[in-house]
Amino acid sequence: MTLRDQVWDEVLHQLVRTGQFKISDLDFEESQRHTVRRVLREMEDLNWLRRDDNLSATWKLGELAEMHMNISPETVEATR
Repeated sequence: MTLRDQVWDEVLHQLVRTGQFKISDLDFEESQRHTVRRVLREMEDLNWLRRDDNLSATWKLGELAEMHMNISPETVEATR
């Protein structure tokens, strides 16, 4: 599995667990963070993730994640 695939997998699992996260919550080494940030921005462009603004360190459920993933209503509400 490529690093990009690992990031997608880790992010989707984290969203189901908590609905939001910071990069430091993900299990990647510092040397992998550049790719992690690129994948997160791509996921944001595709509406799987969102942030309150471009400087926010917290990534939250995007519209597609809310629509297509089995995430509890409480978790969805907590990220709004």
